[in-house]
Amino acid sequence: MGYACVLNTASKANTAGGTFADTLTANSNDSLAVANFNTGGARVLEMWGIDSDSVAEFQFIWSRPSATHDQSHGMRVQSPSIALGGAATNAAFNFLPGDAVVNLFKSDTVAISVSSTAADDVLCSWVTEYDDLPGAAAVFASPAQVAALQKSTVGIFVGPTAGATAGLYSATSRAFNADDDRLHANTWYAILGCSVQTQVTTISLIGPDWGGQRIGLPAGSLDLRSNTWFLDQSIKWNKALIPCFNSNNKGNVLVSVADGEASTQPKIDFLLYELTGQPGF
Repeated sequence: MGYACVLNTASKANTAGGTFADTLTANSNDSLAVANFNTGGARVLEMWGIDSDSVAEFQFIWSRPSATHDQSHGMRVQSPSIALGGAATNAAFNFLPGDAVVNLFKSDTVAISVSSTAADDVLCSWVTEYDDLPGAAAVFASPAQVAALQKSTVGIFVGPTAGATAGLYSATSRAFNADDDRLHANTWYAILGCSVQTQVTTISLIGPDWGGQRIGLPAGSLDLRSNTWFLDQSIKWNKALIPCFNSNNKGNVLVSVADGEASTQPKIDFLLYELTGQPGF
């Protein structure tokens, strides 16, 4: 089975403003469509977003009412973006906290629109879990597996810069070893999470050990304890959700960020377990 957890992001810079007047578009290499999975199902496990300048309301309408009820407004979510310190300081609010999910269906597409103030910058990211996605060969581990295989603990610095247009991913992805090349050769590592110096909406990673699919996490003001985000997700959902990779692929593990502000530089330290072998095998 091709298990996968896939991160997608949609955004719009310089909104027109008004009641659901703006529609978000998928960032480069991302998609608003549900992939054609095999057996099992698919569901949104986590979702977060931001209007960097004002309060906002997002609405999500998947094309099948079985996902989001109706084609009028679907799932509506408020973003109190000027709370907790003011505009441009929060970077992300959780839209699906707790155990809530959105069940998805083959070939569906989501339309994301937002009520905002003119000239705002908005984006939203979500993680879709696929029980069996064709071509996926992702290496994820459970907390018990990484605990049993743990050899050492290390923090690795990566310094990507968000896109020059607010909401978009970094124009150039940053290789995992570009700034801090200390991983042992031909060794498996588990990414527990990360810490940042400057809050940012979305951190993305793409690598061969996740089947080339994008994975990621939020690092806004409400998620600054994200050092163990993937570990915490695994505990929360009681699933193997900790991404692992072989250090021989470190130059092909590409990190990028997307934010409600242009050219954000979060300065990321990833928290890793060095493992004694490949988990799950």
